[in-house]
Order: sequence, then C-alpha cells, then structure tokens
Amino acid sequence: MITIIFAPPRTGKTVLMTHFLNEIAYHRERIKKMQKEVLNKQLNGFNVSIPEHCASSNYDIEFRKFGYSRRYNYEINPFRLGYENDFVDTHFVFPYQAFGITEGQKYFDSHLALYYPRWQSSFYEQHGHDDLDFFIDTQRPELINANIRDLSSFIEVVSLKINHKKYIGIKGLEWHIKVIPNASLYQKYIDSGKQLKVEEKKIIADYNVFNLYDSQNCKPKFFEGHFEEDFTLKQGQAPKQDLQGYIEYLERVDDELPKGFYQKRSI
Repeated sequence: MITIIFAPPRTGKTVLMTHFLNEIAYHRERIKKMQKEVLNKQLNGFNVSIPEHCASSNYDIEFRKFGYSRRYNYEINPFRLGYENDFVDTHFVFPYQAFGITEGQKYFDSHLALYYPRWQSSFYEQHGHDDLDFFIDTQRPELINANIRDLSSFIEVVSLKINHKKYIGIKGLEWHIKVIPNASLYQKYIDSGKQLKVEEKKIIADYNVFNLYDSQNCKPKFFEGHFEEDFTLKQGQAPKQDLQGYIEYLERVDDELPKGFYQKRSI
C-alpha cells in the first residue's frame, strides 16, 4: 500500500509517519513473515542476509519499544527505488519492507511527470507483489507525480495534540486525521473544498515520538558550501541623502538576480 500523508508545514506529518514506522519495526507477525521468506531464499541459493526488522526511511530514526533493544532504520534514497535498469543503480529491497519518505515532492515531482522513469513507475505499480508498503509525506498531494498519487490512499493530518506531564515533559501525542482510501475520492474531497464527509479518527501514541528522530535532520544542508566562511553578517544602513550616499548605497546593496539563478531542469 502507498499512503500519502499531507498537511501544512509543522503540523505533525513526519512525526506521524515515524510513529507508523516505529510500530512496523517491532511488528512481530510482519517480521516473522519477512524472515521466513528471506530464509527460504537463502536455502534456495540466494546469498542474502536476513534483516532484523522491516522499516526503512530516507531520514534517521532510532526505534524504541519498552522491553526491546533499540533498532535503527535501514537507509534508502527514494531516487534509487525501482526495477533494474540501464541508468540508475537501484536498492535491492526485501519482502515486507516498509518505507518512510519525507518531503515526497522532492522525489516524485509532479512538474517532471514527462520525464518520470518507467523502471520506477512499474516498481510502484507492482509493489504489492512483494508485500511492500510506502508512507510519503508532503504539504500537498498535487505535488506528487500522478503515477504515484493515483495508486495511493491519503491521510490528512488535521491537528496534533501534544500531551505533557509535569516534571516529565511530553508523555504522548494525539493526531486528529482524515482517511481517504483512494485518489478518486481524494479529488472529490478537494473539489468540494474539503467539505465532503470522509472517515475521521484519532491516532494515539503513548510515548514521545519526537525522541525517535531529529525533526531538523536536514540542518547540515544549510552549511554545505560554507565550511570555510563566516555567516553573512553585513549590517543594513539607510543611504545618506546626497550624491555620494546614493553611489555607496548602489555599490553596497546586493538585490539583483544572480547569474545562473534560473536553470532549465535536468531530466
């Protein structure tokens, strides 16, 4: 199953997806099915390892459950999910694997639909044959390529309530969500101005899901390319109202379009 989780920024999409993945990382029945199938592949000549659990993601997660040792996500690059092809080295995925993909519009950009590769599209079309599941979060499902969106169910995060306990801090989370089972109903829901009645429910986590991952894990990206320099700290000042002041202002202020800012997108 493919599930698109959507809501405006900072409203609990990724933390909800993390909660789902944490449950999957300790889901005994799913893990037993996966390990049984992989063991069968070993016995029939495949040189493959047996994974500890079934949860993968494109961001770091430290899974936790009372009474169990900590587990860690298997790293994936969503651009490398797909069938064997002549262009991109793809991940070798295992049966019953579940994937959490945050900022899905980056990987399934609807504006690049014309260039969307068939080797990945076919992979998602056939994902049920290997018992795979996908959770994709985004601000708006319309940003997700229709090849993926049309195969999906949807969860809209309406609100997130954070429950605190004195002297302890966050003791649990509670999401109010709307569940939309397919793309056709999702479109009707949007066309109605979100007035169409759909299933509503609450999801409760009795622990602090925020402790499992860093919600600011992309922070290193802001430093890339600047390791040898200081922050931009030029102080603003009003121009002097004379000829020299105007000349100095025009020399100092940088507000023009940089060369190379607009680029034709690569395929």
